[in-house]
Amino acid sequence: MQTIQAWKVETAALLKTAGLGSTCDLDARLLLQKATGLDQAKQILLYDRKLSDSQLEELASIRDERLQHKPMAYILESKEFFGRDFFVDERVLIPRPDTETLIEAVIGYSRKRYRAPSIIDVCTGSGCIGITLALELDAEITLCDISEGALAVARENAKRLLTKPVTILQGNLLSPTDANYDIIVSNPPYLTTSWCDEVSQEVRWEPRLALEGFHEDGLALIRTLVDESVDHLAAGGALFLECDYRQAEDVAALLASRRFSDVRIERDLSGRDRVVWGVLACTNS
Repeated sequence: MQTIQAWKVETAALLKTAGLGSTCDLDARLLLQKATGLDQAKQILLYDRKLSDSQLEELASIRDERLQHKPMAYILESKEFFGRDFFVDERVLIPRPDTETLIEAVIGYSRKRYRAPSIIDVCTGSGCIGITLALELDAEITLCDISEGALAVARENAKRLLTKPVTILQGNLLSPTDANYDIIVSNPPYLTTSWCDEVSQEVRWEPRLALEGFHEDGLALIRTLVDESVDHLAAGGALFLECDYRQAEDVAALLASRRFSDVRIERDLSGRDRVVWGVLACTNS
């Protein structure tokens, strides 16, 4: 039987050999906490405690998953986003820090115009964007996704984190709704087929449905969403989109061609173009 410390040292070494990056020590600690319930302080305090056979069996199972490059978020079934923990599994994309740029852009715009805006989060996945905006802006939120599995995850996160009801719709982009909104926000699939084929082993665990945007430039879904948004925004409403930095100028031009004014591009934590947004221009028609 192994002690807590011996298992962590062995596991960190195995993860490092497997090429799992610079967080091997942290991963080993979190895997141990997942199987035993012991946090970092208790792992240090009880470093020489022997692990039971049942604990070792569970640890072997989840360590094997990690050695197969399964993301830690899926193993732990949790990912922090904008200071909150969201439930995630293989039915949804893992929330990423760069997407917080999308949240900050919506908050910055909304607080100058609305007390409690109506917002629809399209391609919601885990619901992290819409739920975060509901909490930060006291917004009326609708979560929409084509995937039934993704909506089950979003529904669970809404139940855990929200105290007021949220509308959940299933369907492609804006097709399930007839309503108009103050804000439409989306982190839609936008990778090209070749970009999808080139992703890391860890990203390959994530649902391709949530990654591939189709067409040679990856913008097929974004084009459709921009077109549909024109008919689903209230007067002076805004559309916020996440995209790849290589697409940002094209997405900005797309918005400008479809009655959106004040089109802006926001940069992510790495200094790369990440979010494109614009305000739907009012017409006299």
